[in-house]
Amino acid sequence: MRKPNQHNEAELILLLKQGDKSAFEELYHRHIDRMLTFASSFLFNPLEAEEVVQIVFIAVWDNRRNLDPSKPFSAYLYRSIKNRMLNRIRDRKKMCDLSDISEEKSFDGLDIEREICLKETTREALAIVSKMPKIQQKVFILSKVDGFSNSEIAEKLTISTRTVEHHIYKAKKSFKVNNIENYGFILLIFNEILF
Repeated sequence: MRKPNQHNEAELILLLKQGDKSAFEELYHRHIDRMLTFASSFLFNPLEAEEVVQIVFIAVWDNRRNLDPSKPFSAYLYRSIKNRMLNRIRDRKKMCDLSDISEEKSFDGLDIEREICLKETTREALAIVSKMPKIQQKVFILSKVDGFSNSEIAEKLTISTRTVEHHIYKAKKSFKVNNIENYGFILLIFNEILF
């Protein structure tokens, strides 16, 4: 069993910036479970979520000299993981589009077809969200787009955490019922629309 380190997070980041491997390991162990849960909520594939999280931690080590100990490390991790997942979803969507297009099409034709497909998926996603009850829409956007935790949403909307979980479940189910299987791509669309 691993013995917990007595340093606070800012001290660990300062040590990490100097190349201290034990500081890196401590930060890793403090955050890995939450980061895996976060990534899994977007990707729905535990192996893919784990891969994204591991890539982010490798990037943390590679870019350790640029870390700012005055800023919350978990916020940096959440943002990095979210960006990696969105890039992965975006790349997957591009590959999917390419496989559906005949070789005779010109490069311009590719862009037009990709844009049409994206607009159609966006229209469908917005239609699904617009049919959700207003509170469910708020919970969905706060959770999956803004990245708030269930307890933060519950506090913000003055509802129970269990109610937040129920709304997220119902929102996900709405996409599945409407045959939009790539839920992660929907999150990408909302990030592009809202930001």
